[in-house]
Amino acid sequence: MSGLLHAQNSSKYRPNMKLEADSIVQRVSEIAPMLHTAGSMSFSVLKAISRHAEKREINFSIETGSGASTLLPSHLSRNHLVFALDGGSGSIDNIRASSLLNQATVTFIEGSTQATIPKFQFANFFQLTLIDGPHAAYPFPDIEFYIYPWLSTGALLILDDIHIKTIHNLFTFLRDDEMFSLDDVVGTTAFFTRTNAPTFSPFGDGWSRQRHNGRLMQRFELLRKLRSLPKKLRRLGRQTFLLQTNRPIQIDRPDRNSEVGSFGSVAGSVQALFELYLWVLVRRKDQMGWWPQGGGPRKVVDGRWECDVTYGETKDLGCVFEIAVVAVGSSVNDFLLTWCRGAAMGSRAPIDFSFRVSASIQTRREVRKTT
Repeated sequence: MSGLLHAQNSSKYRPNMKLEADSIVQRVSEIAPMLHTAGSMSFSVLKAISRHAEKREINFSIETGSGASTLLPSHLSRNHLVFALDGGSGSIDNIRASSLLNQATVTFIEGSTQATIPKFQFANFFQLTLIDGPHAAYPFPDIEFYIYPWLSTGALLILDDIHIKTIHNLFTFLRDDEMFSLDDVVGTTAFFTRTNAPTFSPFGDGWSRQRHNGRLMQRFELLRKLRSLPKKLRRLGRQTFLLQTNRPIQIDRPDRNSEVGSFGSVAGSVQALFELYLWVLVRRKDQMGWWPQGGGPRKVVDGRWECDVTYGETKDLGCVFEIAVVAVGSSVNDFLLTWCRGAAMGSRAPIDFSFRVSASIQTRREVRKTT
């Protein structure tokens, strides 16, 4: 099967300004529920695709699955390749018939992606990839990830339906892998950027070099050591092991070393914390004291948390700030709440937070204040 995406499509491509892109997003979202029976993307996700895509020049893009999500890239990309199976759902036939489809830029490869993608002869690197094909059985989503060697540095990788376990497995791997940086999560859709890390060879092995596998190896090594401890120490050690090796706290945004303003939002995910409380702290990196954020411990909903934060004052422009997300016990939680009450009354000074003593687990991230 030929895999060439011919460059002559570029001559038929109609460039679109941001105003036109916003109009297309609105129009696509209005008709999306009527396009096919396999479900459709929300306005917020379509808007996020447009927002992330406009930062890139997209000459070639690829999508698994077809639907409302196909209409938008047909205007954002010069050559959009779609691997999909209609199967009576209308996901191809209705898209082809839609007046919102830019026919000049889209090529459909019909059939089950499990069969078509591995056989396809790719000839171009992609600047945008959307994985939204079959979800029902493992490892079908992973087969669609077969395209990863063809992602150019800086490419946008979109993974839809990460709330489904088979998809979430791939999401977890991507979040750990050095080839990808998690930019955003909108609803149940994740947005990654392909970093400049070397491409992991699709041939041979080398599994131990992947960060995702390395953490699993550490867990089993710790378990082996725990089995040799006395029973009481084993029980205490197992709880510490569960906290430390599962990386229960993740910061999804902002990205590492990203640029921030005076105010921003920090968000991420968390696993079970037993009887612990989740707090977000911020400080200028060259200073000792930390500033608790959000007025109290973070509420966790479906494994997700979020906190509005402040990055210093106007005089701190250009400085590096450090974000710490910590899980603390009840006594430290009470201390931090007392500090917040004092801050609300105007008495405010940073705290000298002892991570080694006060926090059961922690994760950190650095950003730079530029506005």
